[in-house]
Amino acid sequence: MPFGDKLREKREEMGLTQETLAEKINTELTRQSISKWEKGPACYPKVETLLALAVVLDVSLDELFADELRYLKKGCQDDDDFFKKYPGVIAGLEALAEAMKNLR
Repeated sequence: MPFGDKLREKREEMGLTQETLAEKINTELTRQSISKWEKGPACYPKVETLLALAVVLDVSLDELFADELRYLKKGCQDDDDFFKKYPGVIAGLEALAEAMKNLR
């Protein structure tokens, strides 16, 4: 299940609306942002927001990105079908890696 579907599933399991989730994460975050991420496929939040989402939804980032990570671990980086389905995954992973470096 892609990130957006996982996000929606976890949000609904907790009985949260998109608006309520946005308010719990950041006062500047909007319902439209949550909707955009849930619809995907190329929309991912900033790293700080991902971390906050994981805390609020009580889920690991590994779980939120399980499909994307599993696919990449199989060594299928050259598969065009994957990048059509998840066009923002490389940019998202690169941004995550860069943000993690900056946390040190």
